Amino acid sequence: MRTRLVRIACLFPSAASAAVAVLGLASSPALAEEKPGPAQQGEKPSSAAPADGPKADAAAPPGEARAAAPKASAAAPRAGAKKKAPEPPPLPAPARVWLVAPSPRGPWTLRIDNEGERPMRVPADVRLLRFEIDTLNKRTKKTTRCAAPAGLKPSGFPERRALLLAPGQSYVEHFDPRLLCFGKDEAALAGGAVVRAWYGWGPPPKWSRKAPSAPFAAESTDDPPAFAPAPGLAAPTVVLSYGLPRKEAAAGGAEPPSAADHQAPASADGAAQPSADKTPQPSADTTPQPSADKTPPQPPADKPIQVAAGAPGEPIVDANAPRLELTSEPWSDAASPRSIVVRVSAKNAGKRPMTVAIRSRMLAFHVAGPNGTTVCEASAPTGAIPRDMFRTLKPGASVDLSLLLREVCPDDTFAREGLYQVRATLHANEPGTGLGVDAYTAVVHAKSSTLLRVKSAPEPFYAGAPRAVPTPKPEEGEVEQEERD
Repeated sequence: MRTRLVRIACLFPSAASAAVAVLGLASSPALAEEKPGPAQQGEKPSSAAPADGPKADAAAPPGEARAAAPKASAAAPRAGAKKKAPEPPPLPAPARVWLVAPSPRGPWTLRIDNEGERPMRVPADVRLLRFEIDTLNKRTKKTTRCAAPAGLKPSGFPERRALLLAPGQSYVEHFDPRLLCFGKDEAALAGGAVVRAWYGWGPPPKWSRKAPSAPFAAESTDDPPAFAPAPGLAAPTVVLSYGLPRKEAAAGGAEPPSAADHQAPASADGAAQPSADKTPQPSADTTPQPSADKTPPQPPADKPIQVAAGAPGEPIVDANAPRLELTSEPWSDAASPRSIVVRVSAKNAGKRPMTVAIRSRMLAFHVAGPNGTTVCEASAPTGAIPRDMFRTLKPGASVDLSLLLREVCPDDTFAREGLYQVRATLHANEPGTGLGVDAYTAVVHAKSSTLLRVKSAPEPFYAGAPRAVPTPKPEEGEVEQEERD
């Protein structure tokens, strides 16, 4: 009790007189038991605290004061410690995707190069490509997006197409761009169109803070990885040309002939010579060629040559006679071989009516696909068609036919997924002689073929495993062109 009063007197000087009065009571027998011991008297000189000291520290229990000491000592080294520098981000994947498009209609080339110093793993599958095409044609939409459909595109990483590329190796694949730009999107494949290609899967959205997750279009084979994985790879932007590549144009392949080419004679290699060159070409035999001064005069170019009808060697063609023209739909998209349907239209393109028998079994098909070429034969004439099966087609009238190709083609014709070129031929081979009918008979080939895409089939899209090749070096002409640019 006395010790407590002494402490209060030290804290409050104004109450010192009261404390002295209270201390006088220590001689009373009632308070004799409250006399401090030696230990308490030892605390008396050190118990006085300065008046301006913190009150909270003086009032704090001894246990809390002892607990605060280790906390202060533990916080001291943290204040002087330096923060660790953040680890540098991993290097991007050293993979580069090239899209080589020499002509609008293809074939195009996909190339993936490993430009790093460590091997990488890539999915070698052209179906992972997608395009954004900006066209100049006002009749079509400005931007066309082309990609493989859901049934044809792999849903995840195609393990069968996993390819390990060593440094300096590439994967090269040729493909038809209409595999991705199918149907009406094919109109975007024209000269002057700007093509932006993306290979693989899309990156995570910008608002997401999560790290990219599998599947990846390029990833390291090392542990720990030598570079960061890439969900997708962007190819350089390509502008489609208006013509054919130089090699194909020089060979005189599919370049549309001009009016002058029709008048020029064809040479041995198939290339048309210019009509202005009238110099006689040397022949293999020894027959002397006529001299230049005995060449018969040529008519002016602006006047057509008049040929008398019925002249020797000139057949007479009746342009008004009835004749059939066969056309087929430009494309057909099928989920499986069982659902492949081709629609064909036979039209009387003449000026007079005709009597003809047209049946679905008279159609034959020439199919060119991933497994090669197959011919689906038409049925032979039976001579047993009833009279009511012969119809009269007026000028401009047509007959539409739809046929399941699985019914007329061999079973393995469409065994693989991918693109097929189907050309139809009509064998109108029922003359109707036994019925007293003079029917039209002919073999009519379709003016154009049908582009068929099969999304699912018993055999996969690729027949073999992917193969890595050394990275192709640019040709001399390409290097010179890059230097000039």
